[in-house]
Formats: sequence, C-alpha cells, structure tokens
Amino acid sequence: MNNVNTGELLNFQDYSPEHNDRTARIEVEAVHTNQYNNMSTPNYGFEEPKNVEEPQAVPQKNHNFWTIEYYQKYFDVHTNEVVERIISSVLPQKVSRNYFDERIKGKPDLYGPIWISDTLIFTIAVSGNIANYLQSANKVVHWRYDFHLVSYAATAIFCYVWLVPLALWAALKWTTLPDGQDEIETQQSTSPTMMSLFCLYGYSLSIYIPVAILWTIQVSWLQWLFVLMAAFVSGAVLIFWLMPALRKSKYFFILVGSILAFHFLLATGFMLYFFHVPDTDVPIKVSITTS
Repeated sequence: MNNVNTGELLNFQDYSPEHNDRTARIEVEAVHTNQYNNMSTPNYGFEEPKNVEEPQAVPQKNHNFWTIEYYQKYFDVHTNEVVERIISSVLPQKVSRNYFDERIKGKPDLYGPIWISDTLIFTIAVSGNIANYLQSANKVVHWRYDFHLVSYAATAIFCYVWLVPLALWAALKWTTLPDGQDEIETQQSTSPTMMSLFCLYGYSLSIYIPVAILWTIQVSWLQWLFVLMAAFVSGAVLIFWLMPALRKSKYFFILVGSILAFHFLLATGFMLYFFHVPDTDVPIKVSITTS
C-alpha cells in the first residue's frame, strides 16, 4: 500500500477548469434542491385564492306609467337615427325591408314624432295665415293674423297622432288570427306595440311639412293634387311597414282602407280649412226703381 503524504492533503491544491465547472454545476443544483425542499416543508404558508365577487348588473326598475323615468328610454335616440326614420317615412326603399321590425318596433322613440308634430303645427299656422293674406291681397280688407290657427292645428294633429294609432293597435290586437302557434306568442311576434305605432304615425306626418308650404299656392287643382300626393305617400308607407301585421288580421281590407281614408281626411281637412280659397264672391243685386 502506497504511503500518502498528509501534508499534501492539508495544503490547498489547484484544480483544472473542467473540475471547476463541475463544482459550479453541483452548487447550482444544490441551491435549487434546497428551494424545492423549503417549499415542501410544513412551514410554508400557502394561501388559497379568494373568490372575488364580480359586480352584479343593477336590475332595471320597472317605472310607473305616470312617472317621467318611464318615458326617458323613448327619448334616447341619436340625430342620425331620427334623420334615417324621416327618410324611411317618405322613401321606404332607402332602408332595408325589415327596418320596422329591426329598428322602430324594437326601439321606438317619441322624440322625432313630437318635434315633427310641433313643426307641422307652426308650419300650418304660418302658411295658413300667408294663404289668407294672399286671398285678401286684391280686396279692400284689413288683414289680421289669426293666432287661433295654432290651437286648431295642434288639436287636430295631436288627436290624430294619439287616437288613430291607439284605435289601430286595439284593432290589430283583437283581430289577429293565430297561425298554428300559441296565440300570445303570435300576437307578440306580428302585432306592433302601441309605442311603435305612435312612433310610426308621428314620422308619417313629416311629408305634410313641405306640402303645407306648397298649399299656399292659390291654385285649386294644384292644392287638391298635393292632398292626394301627401295622403297616398304617407298612407302607403304605413301600409308598407305594417303589412305583416295587417295580413294576420281577419279584417285586412277594412284596416287598409281605414288607414288610407284617415290620411285622406286629414290632408283634406288641412287644405280646406287652412289654405283653400273660399268662394266669397257674392253677386251684387242692383235694384232700379222707376217712377
């Protein structure tokens, strides 16, 4: 057995670079091993993740019919939507075929109908006074502005916009025929709501605003032509949008005729009362007495 010098063992010795790399790898492995061992010890405090409660959506409150909050959703409309609905009330081919079911029936508004009605009231009142002035221009009559035309026009327009859609809604509700499905589901899918009819009738009056200005032209046959044009366009647009619901009614032809008739009566009443030239030429009787 060879004798080993203990002095050499106690002295520091130099190792090759390969040996140093191996030592470094051993030390790194030892560090990682100690970290994993520390994590596995019972002293390691593990906290379970807490369940974070997501904020719940605030349920919408059903406001009373007589409160202002109930009508706020009917005035939440953008300007481009109002313009689009005015265009669709005159030119329905500019929008899609299902425009009423997708836009108006699902989201009716009262902003456009109210402003259209107010604008039509003042347009008829002003144009009616202009027509009255033109009628008395060649006569020795002291002309005065008739302020009562505003109240007359407001009464006629608001009664028409609110009462006629209400009657149509009741007629569609009680005369709709079921088509093999549940009657309630059928009426909800085809019959328009009351607010959508108010919205549709309000926008249908937009064509009368330019026609009211044209009625100031004191030509009788031209005034009647504008009456027929306005009544036909506004009535035809209403029938166009309501055709799926009208077909479900057992009084289809009566409802279609009633829609056109009411529009014709409205246009005729506007023209005859506010713009028509009255026949006031009374022949003067000359009595000759002879003696």
